Amino acid sequence: MSTLQRLRELMEQRIPDPLTFAVWLTLCMIGLALALTPVSPGELVLQWGAGLSALLAFTMQMVLIITTAYVLAHTAFIQRGLVRLAKVAKSPTQAYVLVVLTGAFFSLLSWPLGPISAALVAREIARDSLSSGLKVHYPLLAAGGFGGFVVWEMGYSSSIALAVATEGNPTFSVINRLIPIQDTLLTWWNLLTIGTTLTAVIVTVLLCHRRMQITAPVIPDDLITPLKIDQTKASATQSKHAEHIGEESTDEKYTGRLLSLLTGVLILSYVLYWFYREGVSLELNIVNWTFLGLGLLLVRSLPHYSDLFADGARVASPTLLQYPLYAGIMGIALQSGLAEQFTSQLISIATAEALPLLAFLSAGVINIFIPSGGAQWALQGPSFLEAAKLMEVDLGLITMSVAYGDQWTNLIQPFTAIPLLALTGLRLKHIYSFMLLLCLTTSFPLMVGLLLGNS
Repeated sequence: MSTLQRLRELMEQRIPDPLTFAVWLTLCMIGLALALTPVSPGELVLQWGAGLSALLAFTMQMVLIITTAYVLAHTAFIQRGLVRLAKVAKSPTQAYVLVVLTGAFFSLLSWPLGPISAALVAREIARDSLSSGLKVHYPLLAAGGFGGFVVWEMGYSSSIALAVATEGNPTFSVINRLIPIQDTLLTWWNLLTIGTTLTAVIVTVLLCHRRMQITAPVIPDDLITPLKIDQTKASATQSKHAEHIGEESTDEKYTGRLLSLLTGVLILSYVLYWFYREGVSLELNIVNWTFLGLGLLLVRSLPHYSDLFADGARVASPTLLQYPLYAGIMGIALQSGLAEQFTSQLISIATAEALPLLAFLSAGVINIFIPSGGAQWALQGPSFLEAAKLMEVDLGLITMSVAYGDQWTNLIQPFTAIPLLALTGLRLKHIYSFMLLLCLTTSFPLMVGLLLGNS
């Protein structure tokens, strides 16, 4: 039995579901805080409880983006497009490369779009493989698409690089100037690292496929939403809706379609005007309203949208349950001082040559407990920028060091995988062994990129 096979079996036997993972992570954070900080158990409980609600707005945004993406993907127009895209892949190699590059492209543009687009394409390729016989491994296909997400902080959607280039950011008082994207995102070493990191993802995925010697499409039997059932359910929903439409009068049919079009046009008019006023800039709310508006334009009527939205809400429901737990973990890490203590101790032993790598590794560790680029930068940014000033290390490099660490361990953080799991119907245990391998292999090009930037 190969090492990869043993790792897969171990992960499938031992890796808990994402909710259980979040609970264990909470208990781990509580233990660390009690052991390493002077905080009392009572204070710790209050910090955890106060943190539970810290991500409620973000949670609602993520539920909406999953649900509206689900609706959009299940409209007839988008379904036909996904089917055509899936058929572009004539071989397993083409399928894996297509999904990885889809996830990477949209992650660089707007980070929520990366896992969502990769999930939709991977699901369609896997579904098509049931009839075409394309020899793909569905969990590996989805994991590869999620691997494309590892470059999101290196492009247009980078929360950290864009923050330090914006007036009024929290670190401005530390360095008394902005850090333009020419010093971060547009540096030659960052652009090179995007290419080398994605190459590492593709090579890892293809090697895994080769080692598993796949002779037929591999679709797990215990999917949350099985592909065949999902297809039948979609047809049943459409038939049910068609029967409902048939019972309506002609006026009601036209009114439902007209109101759907009118609402979609109204929402997209706002989006276009927002872009006109703000320029080419994406944020979660605009992505949500874009998906909502497009979905309303493409469905048959408002009741049709409601039916699809209800199905999508069931897919997105794990987000509502798990995100508050991660918010509580963040509350403990930030308010107990544990994360700040960890960062300060690392800086105290750093040298100018080692500082970028230490920033990268520490950001990767902290990201496991604080899976939020903005919160992590607010915690680590000031300390690392101050150290960089004293050691005369390039500030743009240090900024990207933290950003690289943040995106790197997203590959093994179930918090960030929830949208992909929701839309593919896969379970965490199906993809986690591949996520671990991708996290390991992508660490090398990311660190080499930082070394080149510091040369």
